[in-house]
Amino acid sequence: MNGYLIEKYSNMGSAYSCRRLVEEAARQGIDLKLIGIYDCHMEQDGVYYQDTRLEQRDFVINRYKWGRLKDEINALAKKTYNQIDAYNIYINKYEQVRRLSLSAVKIPDYVMGNASISYECLAEKLGVPFVAKGLESSMGQEILLIDTKEAYRPLLKNYGIEKEWLFEHFIEESFGRDMRFYSIRGEVVAAMERKSLSDFRANVALGGMVRPIEITDFMRKTAKEVYEQTGLDFLGIDLLYGTEEAYFCEINVMPGLEGIEAASKVNVAGEIIRTIRTDIEESVILSGTR
Repeated sequence: MNGYLIEKYSNMGSAYSCRRLVEEAARQGIDLKLIGIYDCHMEQDGVYYQDTRLEQRDFVINRYKWGRLKDEINALAKKTYNQIDAYNIYINKYEQVRRLSLSAVKIPDYVMGNASISYECLAEKLGVPFVAKGLESSMGQEILLIDTKEAYRPLLKNYGIEKEWLFEHFIEESFGRDMRFYSIRGEVVAAMERKSLSDFRANVALGGMVRPIEITDFMRKTAKEVYEQTGLDFLGIDLLYGTEEAYFCEINVMPGLEGIEAASKVNVAGEIIRTIRTDIEESVILSGTR
C-alpha cells in the first residue's frame, strides 16, 4: 500500500504534520512519499518529480493549495484526501460561507469583493470594526481587523484591485480566541480552544496557546452537516464564541496537526492513516484485484 503526500517543499519532512503522517503511515505498513510541488513539472508523458516520472499510487494526501500540478498528481491515485474537486472548492473562504447551511452555528454577515468597495459601505453593512480575509489564506495570514478608514486604505494599495476579500462582521466576544475541532467523515475526534493574549487572531502559527475542550453536541452536529454538504473526509472546523451562540469562522481542508494533537492527546495522524488504509483495503476487496 502506498501514497503521495503533497506539500510545498520536498524538505518539509521534519515539519510536524508531514512527519506525523509519514511516521504513522510507516507504523501501519504504508509507504507514504513526500512530494514537494516546487520540485515537480509536467511533460507529455506524465508528472516528473526531481527528474523521475511519478507512477500511480493507491492514494494522495493533499497539503498544498495552488496550481495544476497538484491536480495532475491527484490523477495518478485511486483515492485522494481530501477529494480533489471538493478540496479545490473549499480552500476558498467565500465558497465556504456561500455554500454551507448550518443549523447549529450562525454564519456572520459578509460582503465579498475587492478593496475598491467604499469603507463607508462596508461599515454600514458590517459594523466597525470588521474583518478582511484573503479568500485562500491560511495560518492567520491575510486576516485583518479594520477599525478605521485609514486602516482600510492599505488593502487596495498593498494588494491591488484584483485581490478579492471576504469582509465579515467582527464577533467581538471571540477576540483572541476560537475553537477548533477535527472532523473525520463527520465525526469529531478531537477539540481544542486556541487563545492569543496579544492578537485578535488565535492561530497556533501566530503564537496562540491551546487547551483541550469538551466535544459537544453542537460540534458533532456541525461536523456531520459539513461532511454531508462537502464530502470532505478530513478537516478542521473553526468556530467563534458569541454571546448566545457560536459563529462559523472557517473550515480548513489542510489543517495542521501539532496544536490539536498537543491539546487533545489524540493520535489524529494515526486516525487519518487508519481511515485511508481501511478505504484502500475495502476497495481491493470489492475490485478483487489483489
